[in-house]
Amino acid sequence: MADSQFDLLRLTATEAARLLDEGRTTSVELVKAYLAQINAHNHSGLKLNALISVAPADILLATARKLDQERSSGSRRSSLHGIPFVCKDVFVTHPSLGLPTTAGAPCFQSAVAKRTSPVIEHLLDMGLILIGKANLTEFCGLKTPDHTTGWSPTGGQTQSPYVFGGLEEGEKVIGHSSPGGSSSGSASAVAAGFVPLSIGTEVCNSIVTPAGRAGLYALKCSNDAVNIDGCFGFSKHLDCIGGMAKSVEDLAVLTAALMQRDSPFDLGSRRCDGFHVAFTELEGWIWPGNACSWPGETLSENGYTEAASKLKAMGPQVTKNVDLPAPWAEFEMEGENIFTEISLFDFVNDRLPAFISEFDTCEVRSLAEIVAYNEQNRDVCMPQGHEGQSDLTNLVETSRDGAKQKALLVEMRRRGTLALDKVLEDHDVIASIADGPLPMYAAAAAPARNALLQYHHRVPLVTPLASETACQDNAGSS
Repeated sequence: MADSQFDLLRLTATEAARLLDEGRTTSVELVKAYLAQINAHNHSGLKLNALISVAPADILLATARKLDQERSSGSRRSSLHGIPFVCKDVFVTHPSLGLPTTAGAPCFQSAVAKRTSPVIEHLLDMGLILIGKANLTEFCGLKTPDHTTGWSPTGGQTQSPYVFGGLEEGEKVIGHSSPGGSSSGSASAVAAGFVPLSIGTEVCNSIVTPAGRAGLYALKCSNDAVNIDGCFGFSKHLDCIGGMAKSVEDLAVLTAALMQRDSPFDLGSRRCDGFHVAFTELEGWIWPGNACSWPGETLSENGYTEAASKLKAMGPQVTKNVDLPAPWAEFEMEGENIFTEISLFDFVNDRLPAFISEFDTCEVRSLAEIVAYNEQNRDVCMPQGHEGQSDLTNLVETSRDGAKQKALLVEMRRRGTLALDKVLEDHDVIASIADGPLPMYAAAAAPARNALLQYHHRVPLVTPLASETACQDNAGSS
């Protein structure tokens, strides 16, 4: 770790805010410390490649000084006043912030945004400091089926700070040396002490998986709970925004900020008496072998059992092997994945055009132009080991039916709600292995979050929890 008066690997946003409130540090000192850590290990040192871009130091320090002056004069915008954060490089930001918006793609590297996306603007208005943009799987994974998780032409390969030697050659999509994705850099940045808080996006697993791999708490807010305008994404029906942090307290404060709540969440007691928690089976809920290898059923089962026991000790009633069908088949229709078909239609007809329209100047103005740009700049856009853009070319060449998309959306909601309601009639929370498909049930608009119940150096057992009713009872729906 870079030399610092802070233990940046452990310092939470809540602790940093307390130091600021007590006058024991300043936002200027925090920014300098985080910049030193970034300079030491982003492209140097451990070469984590967690951040695609870092704002110019003069802009950051000027912002920090202004916020320090406000605090000194008795004005504090929020409990996160003067706290640094990063966001996934999918949110447009005004040129005054010194941060381009690329979605990991070189064709957007010189684009000039008209504004800052509303959700990021709101965080800035609350006094947070945007230090940089986090790396990601290029286009959030929509370029080629053979993509490498956490890699983009503009940011390189994001590495997990927990994996010595980095991504192994020939690693599977979410193999054990992979940082997970697509919000890879958002997770690695917090785990590596670059910032205490980060923002990611998700349709299915893109926040939960990398956060789990990085040993973080995370919450994917429900679709429409957070404004997605000015953000690269796949579908207005599926895109979700969420935060990552090192503590429950930090995550609660960040989530309230993202949702623009008038009051913070009340975490209440750490006990869970009266709650009913349902654990899915382990078998059938693990990603297939072509995506990730598992060290053995016994090791996995022991960790999963220990996680359930740890939770039970906190007070709730725990049901194991609840009767919830694994979503692989639940969201297949006529041989097609419902999520994929909805996402691809919306991406081409809505989300990509909306994203491109956010720029005053841009080298590409359509999907066809993106494909052509990549072909013309293959050495940069599709270098050795990362060749191909079949997902994009197929979208250009194949039209999709809007009526079919609407029917699929209705069917997806019906299936997701039907499956979840049966379980949530008797349970408040559904828990499953982090590297699994539970977030696919976001089709029913249930929030998914990470709770650090168990973590093995080879098997991440950071358990995502999903429950609409539990959130309403405890803290309001998210």
